[in-house]
Amino acid sequence: MQLFILSLTIAIVSPSIAWATLLWPAPQSFVKGEVELNLDTTFHIDAPEAKHLQEAIDRYTHLITHERWTPVQVPLTQSTNVTVSGRTLASLDIKIKYKDIPLGFDVDESYTLEIPVNTRKATLRSNTVWGSIRGLETFSQLVQSRPERNDQGELIYYEEDQEIDSDNYGFEGLFIPNAPIKIKDYPKYPHRGLMLDTSRNFYPVFHWHLTDSHSFPLKLDTVPELAREGAYKLHQKRLVYTKDDVKQIIDYAYERGVRVIPEIDMPAHTGSWAAAFKDITTCTGLHYLDESNDWSKRLAAEPGTGQLNPVLGKTYEIVEKVISEVASLFTDAWFHGGGDEPVYNCWNQDKRVTDYMKKNNATGIDLLHLFLKKELDFIHKSKKTAILWEDPVTNDHLPLSKDVIMQVWTNPVHVAVKKGYKVIASNYNFWYLDCGHGGWNGNDTSYDEQVAPKIPKSVAKALSKNNVDDNYRPQNWGGSGGDWCSPFKSWQRVYSYDMAFNLTETEALNILGGEVALWSEQTDTTTLDVRLWPRTSAAAEIMWSGRYDKNKHKRDIGDAMPRIFDWRYRLLQRGINTEALQPLWW
Repeated sequence: MQLFILSLTIAIVSPSIAWATLLWPAPQSFVKGEVELNLDTTFHIDAPEAKHLQEAIDRYTHLITHERWTPVQVPLTQSTNVTVSGRTLASLDIKIKYKDIPLGFDVDESYTLEIPVNTRKATLRSNTVWGSIRGLETFSQLVQSRPERNDQGELIYYEEDQEIDSDNYGFEGLFIPNAPIKIKDYPKYPHRGLMLDTSRNFYPVFHWHLTDSHSFPLKLDTVPELAREGAYKLHQKRLVYTKDDVKQIIDYAYERGVRVIPEIDMPAHTGSWAAAFKDITTCTGLHYLDESNDWSKRLAAEPGTGQLNPVLGKTYEIVEKVISEVASLFTDAWFHGGGDEPVYNCWNQDKRVTDYMKKNNATGIDLLHLFLKKELDFIHKSKKTAILWEDPVTNDHLPLSKDVIMQVWTNPVHVAVKKGYKVIASNYNFWYLDCGHGGWNGNDTSYDEQVAPKIPKSVAKALSKNNVDDNYRPQNWGGSGGDWCSPFKSWQRVYSYDMAFNLTETEALNILGGEVALWSEQTDTTTLDVRLWPRTSAAAEIMWSGRYDKNKHKRDIGDAMPRIFDWRYRLLQRGINTEALQPLWW
């Protein structure tokens, strides 16, 4: 009797291959066995009725049956004792405690996933729909496909010009290695994001950096002139986002558990507003550098000058209309108001501003404070939580309200945290994905060097003294290449970002999460995927799993390499044109 029960439970297959289980991101707790568990041909997912859940089940069912994944670059070892369960997995049961919790900051995304070998049912438990969606992604990555074999049991390899039979879209041939499996998972940080700039180039489509000095692509009913005059025009077509576009993006993201946060950057980065309302801007239409190219005399951080005039009542009338309508279009509770890179010399070009400054004994920092107080009032009036770039509090030391979230991009996180702010970490040295592609100004002749410049004697002496003689790297000779934030941030660099560096455990609680950022001076739809992926995935694991595991051991790049390599090929399979990480090897 005991032998009969055993024969139903497991069978020994010899020889076989021990397949790796490669999950991205790494779960907080992952306990696995050594048994292969086949999916039944009638496998299905059972779940309670809950909004957005059935759509997710349909997506992942289609993904599992069409992806039919086999690992790409993993050690394959022949084994004579691979155990295959005599039972098949017939179903995945989803159990949700609170089915109607809406998506928002700090929503519970935790889940547990149990896949036993002694019953035919796996169980996914979560407190919310959003936790179940995260668990479905993990379950989809656990399922693999058995590769084709010939009659002798040998793997079949096709030539490039041979057709592979890909018509099998059922559950036959699918299995889960390393059962039984028990996963307990939750995000380290509740805010995990991507900042995408759609001003400098247009995406027909996350933190959505909607506008900048380069274009104002969002159509608004209350101020239609901004997009009509300020949006890009290409081949007699105005490149704009309509209300329907915004709703479609928000709905698509929400179904996948993704929040969409708008950013309207101001008071700097607003040159595009001048196309419709030049009277409320300053220094628009001027080159951002004067003839001396002296950076201290700049009018903007890059080509595209223009800042909102902070001393005019009309400025605030238009700003309030923009914030109010944008806030009504976006359902998320957060609103990003920009606030970065104010250039006070731009305001100095306008007599109305300088007269005000003289009359009120005001500085450029005072004007920034004046503007931001009014802007933050408009954001709060729209019943939104305000986010700003860190510059006003870390560089200009303005005493802004502590309920404003600071997005940190230039200074270490601890600067804003020690001032008492909640922060989103996006340090450009780690998480700016546009860096390392050279300059984009068209009138820069600094690239025309046929011979490397001679090392200044004082520099050569200092390098030699410190035994780093080969560390002199001029722009075109191993240096920046004309890019302000070089070098290129490889996935290893992205993965290495420790957001809580130099913070106590208590201080680290002020980190709400992080965002990778893609500024679009040199990116559009043709290059978007390769700029983002899989480097954004590297950041995603740090934000979900944490830079340190539950035993406080720093996560190892060597351990991550085979997993992200395999994940990169999964992304390709899912239609995302990701950047290559390594040779394919064999």
